[in-house]
Amino acid sequence: MNTPLINETLFKQHSPVTYNTDITEFVPYISIAQELHIEHVLGEPLMNELQAQITGNILTPHNSDLILKIAPALSFYAVYQALPFHWAAIVNKGVTVRESENSKSVDISDIAQLRRWIKDDADVLKNQLIDFLSRNSSDYPLWRPIDSACDTSANSGSAKKGFDSGFYFGKRT
Repeated sequence: MNTPLINETLFKQHSPVTYNTDITEFVPYISIAQELHIEHVLGEPLMNELQAQITGNILTPHNSDLILKIAPALSFYAVYQALPFHWAAIVNKGVTVRESENSKSVDISDIAQLRRWIKDDADVLKNQLIDFLSRNSSDYPLWRPIDSACDTSANSGSAKKGFDSGFYFGKRT
């Protein structure tokens, strides 16, 4: 089951996309962003419960609150995932940059910078979601995050983790 956790209304309320934008091209990226960035935070049991309750239109009050905490991060991640495909289109003859008579298209470095800003904001919003789940873990007994970044031993999703470069230089003698 791959039921999106948020609807178009929540996406519009929480995304950096202007309210009068036609969001139909963003909708497929909600599911992609959910799979890539949110499912590992929630874990499979809680994810399954949320999707079943959404499908059955029977969200509990606690899970309704959780959806409202998920919406900002998921909306930003959906825009992050969709942005390259709004800048360029894949067509039969290759990849083309989308342009309009009324506007000037940005270049790839502008898109890269904009994506970085959106991703940074999305990561902050995800950490706020993790903090919410940590503070309210008794309300979400099915919460079993898959991601080690969600480790609640520090009781905070925003707790700093040590950096490991992956290089081992051996013992100095």
